[in-house]
Amino acid sequence: MQQRHTARDRQREETRQRVFSSAVEIFRRDGVEPTRFEDIAQMAGVSRGTVYFHFPTKDDVLAELLTEAHGDLIRGIDLLPLDASLSTVMSTVAKAIGDRWQSEPLLFLGVGLVALKRLGSGNLDEPARKTLSNRFQLAIERNELTDNLGAEILADVYLLTIFAAALAWCGRPGAPLEQVLIAASHLFLNGAKG
Repeated sequence: MQQRHTARDRQREETRQRVFSSAVEIFRRDGVEPTRFEDIAQMAGVSRGTVYFHFPTKDDVLAELLTEAHGDLIRGIDLLPLDASLSTVMSTVAKAIGDRWQSEPLLFLGVGLVALKRLGSGNLDEPARKTLSNRFQLAIERNELTDNLGAEILADVYLLTIFAAALAWCGRPGAPLEQVLIAASHLFLNGAKG
């Protein structure tokens, strides 16, 4: 009985992954807004109901991409020693985001809007946010930053700063995204004075 249940779970996960991959491929090809659930179902070889079962909305697909991207970001930060400077942490963030989204500005835009919706809904327990907050706290303890706002708010302001820079980049993706994010990180750390 346990094997049958495990086989069914495995089949369900394989179907979910096929639906997800098909949705992302169509998002890349056609854009998020024009994509129809019928198109995803056809590409995945499943019914439209199966698509809705696994991903009730397009935002759910984008949220899955966001989770994957957060995993890349967290792994990059976690590889750094705890005494790594905040500038090094920010360069790691810029690299992770640049590597992930350089060739997909429109898909990044969709994923970024989902991230903003989560932040706006009070969903502040994102693992990437917690990882950055912890690094900001260490930077405060080393006197790299002031504690005027606290580590969590500073991390949120930083994330919003680089998100704004990435959004601007999406409209004109000429320069490498990583360079844009490093410049935005320097702006955050040093202000716009020069």
